[in-house]
Amino acid sequence: MVWRFRALYIELDLKSPMNTSAGQVTISFEYSRHLGSRFVHGSVQLSFDAFRPYSYHSEAIWPEEGNYEAAIRESVETVLKEQLGSLDKVAVILKSINYDPINSCEAEFSKAARAATEAAFKV
Repeated sequence: MVWRFRALYIELDLKSPMNTSAGQVTISFEYSRHLGSRFVHGSVQLSFDAFRPYSYHSEAIWPEEGNYEAAIRESVETVLKEQLGSLDKVAVILKSINYDPINSCEAEFSKAARAATEAAFKV
């Protein structure tokens, strides 16, 4: 199932669920926004497992010029605390990222991770 949303200059592409087991979901979220003469970009694929205690693990391969792992983890943990009240539930795996050497930036990866984590609670 694919949901597509357009709001102003923001394109969101959610692909969910890839794993249809109850309590387990993988969500891909791509954030792209036009700012003046350029775009900003961030794209993540996160897997969530509500049957396991909290952990965060990354399988993503980052290029040498940019690694926004800390921003992604912080966004995921913020949403989990907002939704669950603590970090004792839900194992999270950053499966992959889509990095654009010109347009990717930390803020957009953070936004993509936040949106993907929020979407995990809605599917």
